[in-house]
Formats: sequence, structure tokens, C-alpha cells
Amino acid sequence: MNKFSKEKNDKAERVAKINEMIHSFCGEHLTQELEGYAVKLCEKLGRKRIINIVRGKKEIWAASIIYVVARLNFLFDKQNENYITVDTICNYFGTKKSTIGTKATQIEKTCNLNIGAEGYCSKEISDSFTFYQTPEGFIIPKRLIDNREFIFEFVDGVEAREIQEFVDEKRRVEEEKIKKRKERRTEINREIAKKKRENKKDQLDLFSD
Repeated sequence: MNKFSKEKNDKAERVAKINEMIHSFCGEHLTQELEGYAVKLCEKLGRKRIINIVRGKKEIWAASIIYVVARLNFLFDKQNENYITVDTICNYFGTKKSTIGTKATQIEKTCNLNIGAEGYCSKEISDSFTFYQTPEGFIIPKRLIDNREFIFEFVDGVEAREIQEFVDEKRRVEEEKIKKRKERRTEINREIAKKKRENKKDQLDLFSD
């Protein structure tokens, strides 16, 4: 086994072990959705070259990953229905607050994660912190576009129309992307079905000989 293969295997084993810890913790304290964010982040770290997930204690990695997910999803807020404390995380993994706090910050910088990062927090949070800017300079929260709820008290009729046109165009582009992905999937399915028919025909021809 060459050096690259060994490094790849070592990372895969470490990621698997850390994910086991994440599963265990989330099974007791968090939802499956939040667990999914943590697992996704762990796997992303396993693919990073500028940070080596093999180095350091796996308990620290697991605790820090959950810490990041908790911070991105406001789980340290007592008003959150999934509220947990940093002590809960540290006590479970036997780690120190300062250690996982530092590691969590490192993870966020390495993965370029900020509040609202899609794929690592709920859609509600993500949409609340994602904004679009119209050509005219208006800033619009994504949640308003998706929910089609618009409040234009702060603009006049012309500005409101410009915003609406921008929103409509944004939605049209997104719908076009979805349409193309569906068409591509249909095309791939047809190609797969065609290959299966050809293989079946070849097999029948062999028996007919």
C-alpha cells in the first residue's frame, strides 16, 4: 500500500469512528436532522487536505463538530427547542470548553462556515441569513422570495415593481435549473434502460447459438 492509499484509509477509519461518536451523542441529545448536519461536516473534514482529521483525539473532533453544528443552529439559546449546553457536549466527550471552542473556530474557518450555511443548519435559519441584491441595489432575504411574501411599505410603486421583477426572474432561473436536472435524469434513465435491453439481447443471442 502506497503512502497516499494509507493516508486515505486512515482518514476513512477516523471519520467512521468519529461518526459513531456523533451518532451516539445525537441519539441521546439531538434530532436526526441535526445529526445529519454533523455527519456531513465530519465527512467534509475527512476530505480536507489543509486540516488533518487523523491528528488529535477523536473525542475532541466529535465534540468540536457538534459544537459547530450547535452554534450554526443556535442550540445554545435557551429558547431553542433543541437547546443544549457546552457543558453537555464537554461532559459527554470528556473535553474542555476552551479546547473544543478553539477547534470549532478552526473548523468553521477551514470549511468557510458562517451562520446560515446551507446544508449545515435548518432551511429556516439558512433562508433568514441568505440575501439577494437586485440590480437596483435592493437587499432581499431569500425567505421572502421562497415564501412569496413581500412587504413593500418601505419603497414606492416603481421600486416595488423592480423588486418583484427581480424576484420573478430569480424564481424563473431556479425553475429552469430544476427542469434541466429532471430532463438530464430522464435521459440517463433512458440510456440505462437501453443498455439493459442491449445486454439482455446479447445474452439471448448467445443462448440461441
